[in-house]
Amino acid sequence: MDSHHSTRPRWARRFVALAGAAILPTVVACAPPGSGNTVTAPTDPIPVNIDLGTDPIELTLYDGAGLKKIDDAMIAAFTERHPNVTITARYDPDEVQAVNAPRVLASENPPDIARIIALPAAVANHQLTELDPWADAYGWNELPEEQMAMYRVGANGVRGTGPQYTMASGFTLTGLYYNKDLATRIGMTSPPITVEQFEQALASAKTAGLIPVMAGNKSAQVTFLVQMMLNSALGQDTVNDWVFNAPGATLDTPAGVDAAAVVADWAAKGYFPSDTNGTDATTAAGRFAAGEALFYVSGNWDAATLQTKMGENVGFTLPPAPAGAPVLAMSDPVSNFAIPAGSDDKNAAAAFLNFLRSDAGRQVAVDAGFAPSGTGDVPATAPGSLGSQIQVAFSRLVASGGQVQFVQNATNGMSGTWLPQVQMLVAGRTTPDEMMAAVQSAYEQDLLR
Repeated sequence: MDSHHSTRPRWARRFVALAGAAILPTVVACAPPGSGNTVTAPTDPIPVNIDLGTDPIELTLYDGAGLKKIDDAMIAAFTERHPNVTITARYDPDEVQAVNAPRVLASENPPDIARIIALPAAVANHQLTELDPWADAYGWNELPEEQMAMYRVGANGVRGTGPQYTMASGFTLTGLYYNKDLATRIGMTSPPITVEQFEQALASAKTAGLIPVMAGNKSAQVTFLVQMMLNSALGQDTVNDWVFNAPGATLDTPAGVDAAAVVADWAAKGYFPSDTNGTDATTAAGRFAAGEALFYVSGNWDAATLQTKMGENVGFTLPPAPAGAPVLAMSDPVSNFAIPAGSDDKNAAAAFLNFLRSDAGRQVAVDAGFAPSGTGDVPATAPGSLGSQIQVAFSRLVASGGQVQFVQNATNGMSGTWLPQVQMLVAGRTTPDEMMAAVQSAYEQDLLR
């Protein structure tokens, strides 16, 4: 998972059957050279073969420990379909996996499948395999463009265009949970769709003596609300370009400042708990479940806990948008899996990546509490459950092309930048202008611009 997961997207496609598929002799994949003298990847073209045959195949997979449940389930489902394949998983603690990944990729015996967070750096270091030949063989190019953008890196090191290097095991989804009983108390008969409706609900909740929005800002949850407004004010392309490190990308614009000012105004009106800066995400989820607030800004990772504690009294909705504007929501890969340059069996590793978007793989992701990769019918969930609401919301988001990357993941240091800035914004110790200038300055320093 990215940073928000551990402290925490498509229609009418079928899985491409691997068994019995023909070798595609005209399609080859060139393995990138290794980084330094530690990667021993072959440099000869590798014929793409989507038939795994029956001979024993051994693969290794590398990820963060917090994703062991979904990875183990995905491996079990894949190897059930391909019993000649054995996948051994290796997990590092979530807080160090991103730090350890470059060394693991550059080792003499790198994994065959690995979760990548700093994608441009891994590509620049020639540590990953270009996946375009397998994309052609399996039809990955037909995936939604906003998902494909997360998998591509161009020659200039900017994400969003260029060759494909990764495939997501599933996606997160961020939005608003709401307490149905409290909604009834203030006359809210349906979740807000527009920003205006959302603000009306906030004001009504405050008047009724309720906490309008529960947010654990010790864990920077107010950043979700800031990005919600940035998405609305700047649009999907501008925000994604910033996260993808496009040349000249900036959030420090008059519209960006205005977006931050909306959240600062909510704080000044007392729409967040008075101790939000001292409340972490886990505590915030518990307090929301106990009935302290009308809304709780979070994502799919809290659904199981909230369902258990609140039953039918909790609902989920996508972030509100300006009237007439497209629905946008933060939605990142769970694990953005790549094939290291030194993988011993790239064809089998690519078959695993293809499985992630199959009907069976999509069901595994949903069963683990995430949204599915690729396209297809909405996987099965318990009727009327919170999980079902989240999957319907996600399918709606994908249909509208509304996935946006989390701003905290723009650089390796961005999480550490946003946290104090949103805390100071809520406390009234910085202005929206100052906050956006500070964020942009740190961003450019991180990128050495």
